[in-house]
Amino acid sequence: MIAFILCSLSLAILVQSQNIVLQLLASPVALVMGLIIMFASLLAGYLKKIPTTAWHDGFATGSLLVWYAYWQPQFNNDAPMFFFFPLYYALLTSILTLALINKSPYFDHESVAYLRHLEKITRFDMSVIIALVLISLLITRHYALYPMAMTFFVIRHTMLICLETIDRQ
Repeated sequence: MIAFILCSLSLAILVQSQNIVLQLLASPVALVMGLIIMFASLLAGYLKKIPTTAWHDGFATGSLLVWYAYWQPQFNNDAPMFFFFPLYYALLTSILTLALINKSPYFDHESVAYLRHLEKITRFDMSVIIALVLISLLITRHYALYPMAMTFFVIRHTMLICLETIDRQ
């Protein structure tokens, strides 16, 4: 999810420097663009037109745009969540990619069996997590709900990509 990592880092830098580009990112145009990216990614993933990594990346990046565009007008310009949450997303995604996805070809059989078991648990179902992300974007009163939903999304993404990598071997 390289685009998500880069967009998260870019957003954190722009917020920290209070760049003029933030006005564009908080506009209705950015909100619509984020929604288009999210739903186009979901549709392409559902129809299996693009790889899992690509549609997950598109969905996460689009949701980040929607999150900032929809939430920023409702909070102060210097709200720390617009700096810290994108940094958190970038660090979490980078660490999981480096520590798990890149090492997945070397997992032992017990780890693979446990990962397959976790995949089958309904709490970790991707459609439920996507619904949680979409709902959390609408609920601005609970500012920690979206980061929790994105954390679940990134963890589930990591599980799926690890299993896809193992299955390709």
